[in-house]
Amino acid sequence: MKIAIVEDDINMRKSLSLALKADGFEVVEFRNALDALKKIDESIDVIVTDITMPKMDGIEFVKELNGKYEVILITGNATLNKAIEAIRLGVKDFLTKPFEIEDLIEAINRNVKVKEKTKGKKVTIKPSFIAEDRKTKEVLEIAKKVASTNANVMLLGESGVGKEEFAKFIHKHSNRKGEFIAVNMSAIPENLIESELFGYKKGAFTDATSDKKGLFELAEGGTLFLDEIAEMPYHLQAKLLRVLQEREYYPLGSIKPKKLDVRIISATNQNIDEMIKNNKFREDLYYRLNTIPIKIPPLRERKDDILPIAQKILDNVIKEYNLDKKTFTKEAQKKLLEYNWPGNIRELINVVQRAAILSEGSEIDENDIYF
Repeated sequence: MKIAIVEDDINMRKSLSLALKADGFEVVEFRNALDALKKIDESIDVIVTDITMPKMDGIEFVKELNGKYEVILITGNATLNKAIEAIRLGVKDFLTKPFEIEDLIEAINRNVKVKEKTKGKKVTIKPSFIAEDRKTKEVLEIAKKVASTNANVMLLGESGVGKEEFAKFIHKHSNRKGEFIAVNMSAIPENLIESELFGYKKGAFTDATSDKKGLFELAEGGTLFLDEIAEMPYHLQAKLLRVLQEREYYPLGSIKPKKLDVRIISATNQNIDEMIKNNKFREDLYYRLNTIPIKIPPLRERKDDILPIAQKILDNVIKEYNLDKKTFTKEAQKKLLEYNWPGNIRELINVVQRAAILSEGSEIDENDIYF
């Protein structure tokens, strides 16, 4: 097996390399993420990378890898936010320094097994909407009432709680006939946000060789879901506000406005009130988007949802990866229920997916469940 170590601390990098080579692994070393991106290839089975590095940190590195490799993150400064971000990006193992080399080897072997069983498959495992817990049902009742109106909705809650699924639920139960279009604001480069939202006419700028429809036009008559709205640059927030006020917009390079018939659902896991105080988010835009606020409780507060969602994820994994039928033992169920789930449903998806792939036989027991 070939392992890539990306670590700026030469002593740490060399000690990990020597230990892994002694255990029979082939190892390549990189002192930073930029060097790794230039030279890494498909011969690599697993990447072990530090989070805190100069030039590009480990989280940005994982984003650039775009799911092409199994990654193990290591750090001496673990924070909950970093762990949750890693989970969101699909990282399944997160080790805090100092750790035993045996723990790293065990994590490598898990990731290699996952890679072998998922090779050539690009599968997104998403449970269908499940609401067994009282708190979830209460939120859904609010969502149903809102769905029949055209009011803008802001979904609030921690990362990974399922805000997009709630947005889809609202659209599905609305009277709007158009499409549901979702966009993650943090995933669009700042210089492309306007053209992505509003579209452009041929010749609007150098590379505009043909007309392009923007997200507002694609969502015409339907719903546009703006996820992570708090990541929208401050100077562009005024343009979005104007569109919502005037109910019309101009594609780039056009002098003719288009009428806006789109329902806006936005979402954030940030403290918007604090961002407004610090002049990072416009208060007037907030009130436009926040006509109906809906707070989605974290998974740890929705205990009755955990096992049904886990079972649905398991069913999906078995189907997508053509695995033999598996069930959770009572001990495994107990372990799932007792965990705090800081990464919410996203983390649950990762945990169940890995357990399904790595477990032997027809049962998933507590030893197959890794957090």
